[in-house]
Formats: sequence, C-alpha cells, structure tokens
Amino acid sequence: MKPLSDPRILMFRNSNWIPAIEPLHRDRPEAGIGLAMSFASVLLDHHPEITIGLIPCAVGATSISEWMPGTELYQKAVRTARKASASLQGILWHQGEYDASDKNRVNAYATCLSTLIQSIRTELRTPDLAFIAGELGDFIDTDSGFPYGCDISGILKSLERSISKYVCVSAAGLTDKGDRLHFNSESLREFGKRYAEEFLKLCNK
Repeated sequence: MKPLSDPRILMFRNSNWIPAIEPLHRDRPEAGIGLAMSFASVLLDHHPEITIGLIPCAVGATSISEWMPGTELYQKAVRTARKASASLQGILWHQGEYDASDKNRVNAYATCLSTLIQSIRTELRTPDLAFIAGELGDFIDTDSGFPYGCDISGILKSLERSISKYVCVSAAGLTDKGDRLHFNSESLREFGKRYAEEFLKLCNK
C-alpha cells in the first residue's frame, strides 16, 4: 500500500519536527503502515488550514503493565511529549493484544488504563486531554492464542462511562493480515479514519 504524505503533517523524531513518513514507529523491524497518517489526513479534510504534529511513542508486543507510571516506556513517552509540544491535543491508544492472553491481566486492565490516563493528564498538566482508544480485532480469539480479546475490547468500551474526554473506536468489520492478531494495512487505514471521526466528535463536545 502506498504511504500517505502531506506537507501539513509532521512527526517528532530525534528531537526535531520533520515531514511525517511511514513507518512512523521504529520499535520493530517489521513496522509499517499504522493508523496515525490516515487519522491526520481526515483531520486535514475538516481543517485544511492547520498543521498536524504526530509524536510517535508506540512499542509493539508490550503489556499495559509496561506503560504504567514510573516505567521506562511511560517516562520516555511523557518526556517526548513535553519536549515536542506545549499544546498536545490528544493521545491515540491501541494496545491490549498482549494482555488478552492472560485472565489476571484482563482483570487488572480497567484499573491500569484508568490510572495511566489520569497520570498522563496530571503530568502533562492537561486535565481535559483527549484520549482515543480502539477495540481489538474480533478475529483475536482462543485459536490465535489470545482468548480474551473480546474482554479487553469490552473494557475499553466500558471506560467511556467513567472517564471524561475518552472514547473507544469500533473495530467492527476490520480484518487481520493472516495471523489472527494484527490488522492488515487496509484496515489500519480505515481504523485511523474512525479514530479521527471520534476525535472530532469529542472535540466538538
């Protein structure tokens, strides 16, 4: 799939703002197309006069426990966000596949994510910072080795009732790349568009 590009979309890399190019993340050798560029493209369709800055912080194959306050990944993400921008508008969160393999991690997930969101908002001094999460693919199941995918998605959705400026994006109808775990490129493009539409609704509220 052809990478998206637009001079109005920048990314923060090596302490500098540069034109955004895919892959935005370099956490894994196989990293490729994600959801952030189509997310940004939809925002530009609605607001062509703006410039969008993306701050890549994702690391694949990690548990939410590795993102809790005080951990290396959490501290690095907060430091990067502070260095990149004084006007952060939102966080795009897609995580949970790893935790869908263990019932104990599932049981702790809601508390962990709620704590994470509150801590990030406090540290960045943005109590109303938008937080956009996304469901896991419904193809994740026992056969893929992650039997609690639906449970994680249910938790992500349920937090809309208890966390302000938070929304969970539907993954209905999206497909995997053949491994019953990761979305394919076309689905990631669509997912990014859905993230953008939910973000715009949240901002309008």
